[in-house]
Amino acid sequence: MTTLTVVRVGLFALTLVALGFVPGVSVADPPSAAGSATGHGDFTADDNQLRTFSFSAIQQPNGNVAGQAELRNQTTGVVVHMDVACLRVDGNTAFVIGTITNSNDPTMEGKTVGFIAQDNGEGTNSPSDKLSRTVIADCSSLLSLDLFPIQNGNIQVRPAD
Repeated sequence: MTTLTVVRVGLFALTLVALGFVPGVSVADPPSAAGSATGHGDFTADDNQLRTFSFSAIQQPNGNVAGQAELRNQTTGVVVHMDVACLRVDGNTAFVIGTITNSNDPTMEGKTVGFIAQDNGEGTNSPSDKLSRTVIADCSSLLSLDLFPIQNGNIQVRPAD
């Protein structure tokens, strides 16, 4: 198994684990009264650096947000893990913000960062889903970032009912 495949399998498992720790939520039955966003895959940003990502964010009916994200820059080797604190869903686009809790670059730990994920549908005739680079942000930030098509993955954004 290649290293990239092992990373993808591990990140996918992380998504499943994150969903499993949310009371009353399963992969087969996401909450119907609140928004959610999940995704995994790879993308290459405008700096030509391949990034691998996996994330899960769910806004529960009581307004609380639970989730995790793991992002890896394949070029530099930097890996960050974040606890998701805020999620805003606007149509097919999710704005995800959280705090980096663990990284192999200790200068990253404790920073609050955000990214944008866009779900552009399923099937061969649909455009690619897109993801932004991660930037310093907080829950009041109105993120406006460049989005890059993902490769080898999928993003699902579900607005609140």
